[in-house]
Order: sequence, then C-alpha cells, then structure tokens
Amino acid sequence: MWAFMTTGTAHFLKKIADSHPKIDFFFMQRAASALVYYEDKRKKGVFVSGRSFEILSQHGNLSKKGFVVLDSIPVMEDGMAVFEDQTKKRLPIVVKQNGLVATRFLKQRKSNHYVILTHWKTEKHYMDWQKSDLYNQMDFANAARLPAYFAERPYSASYFMMEEDD
Repeated sequence: MWAFMTTGTAHFLKKIADSHPKIDFFFMQRAASALVYYEDKRKKGVFVSGRSFEILSQHGNLSKKGFVVLDSIPVMEDGMAVFEDQTKKRLPIVVKQNGLVATRFLKQRKSNHYVILTHWKTEKHYMDWQKSDLYNQMDFANAARLPAYFAERPYSASYFMMEEDD
C-alpha cells in the first residue's frame, strides 16, 4: 500500500478532493495550514506537489475525527534496516495505548525519511501517552542513526482531523 500527503490551505485542498470523488481523503488542520492524506494501492498519487510513502506497517483504521501526530525522522542510509526493524517491533506495544485509534509507519519514496503517524481519539489521550514511562522507552528517533547535517533532525507536527465541510 501507498500513502500520499500534501499541505496547503483547506480551500485549495478541498478543490483537489472534489476532483477525485472516489478517493477517501483525510483532512487535518494545524493553525492556518491544512494537510490532506490518503492511502491507495497505486504507486502514483494525485497531488502535483506532495509526498508519497510506502506503508511499512499499519494498525487500525483512520477516522475523520481525533488528533494526529506525525513524527518525521530522517535516518542515515546505513541505519535504515535497523531502524525499520526496531520500529516494527515497538509499534505493537504502542498500539495498546488507551485512546490510540490507528498507526502508520511510512517510508518516503526515494528518500531516507520516515513518518510515524499516530491517530488518537483526543489530544488528551496523546498528552497522557507522552507523560507515561513507556513513551520515553518508545522514542523512535532514538532508534535512528540520524544524519550529521543539523537541518535534518527529527520533528513532530500535530493536527486535528477536520470534517471535509469544515
């Protein structure tokens, strides 16, 4: 399976979605910007400028409600296999957390970037997870051999799912 995402204004992204009615898009809002995400069996996405990912593992079904965190982690090429293996072993532990709806472990095509998408029922569920002892043990960025270039550091972005008519 493949995943695709792009950012822009909600109005602009809605126009893209309207031109592809057969695709189940997930709209996410963060401050003034929006992100749209979808999954497909085809490798080629519908976005002119966006990112495409191979779905390495998944749990649960995404919902159009809730809170989403995208952890973006660049990994040195010689550490990618180890990172993938360790992450696939850790995710089954994470999916047991209260309030977790779904996870996706994504590898960006033609890149050394990974995204761990966690979808929570509410922001509070995610905050409770962050306060747990298990959270620090599951720090996925610590499992990665990070690039030496300072600009390529792991980062997180959080979003609220939005109804398509919002």
